[in-house]
Amino acid sequence: LAGLARTAEIFAAETLVLPNTLVKKQDDFKSISASANDWIDMEECKEENLLVWLHKKKAEGYTIVGLEQTSSSKCLTRFNFPDKVVLLLGKEKEGIPVEFLSAVDQCIEIPQLGIIRSLNVHVSGALTIWEYTSQMMKRSRK
Repeated sequence: LAGLARTAEIFAAETLVLPNTLVKKQDDFKSISASANDWIDMEECKEENLLVWLHKKKAEGYTIVGLEQTSSSKCLTRFNFPDKVVLLLGKEKEGIPVEFLSAVDQCIEIPQLGIIRSLNVHVSGALTIWEYTSQMMKRSRK
């Protein structure tokens, strides 16, 4: 989570939502995040409250984008991000739990060329946050 916090801060994410914000007080989190926890808003949402939180964000006009390999996932490099996005990441080795996929407007996946069929969550999140940021930067130049 520390690496993800650092990435989210570097690319000016609005908020990083975590299941437990106490993690930001841990020494290893502080070290790896390079003090990102001092600069980015972190919100706590327990897993049992996540579905309600996702529906609240949808009502606020956010598009819920899940980073998950599904039969209907779009390729990250071909997906046009809307301006207001909640990026939903899954758990290591498990992905996004099925009960949350019902709230997702679109699943996207990162193209992979090797034999191993998954990236670590923080790496996937970082690549996707960069792609979103890149698209927003290009739009702002037009």
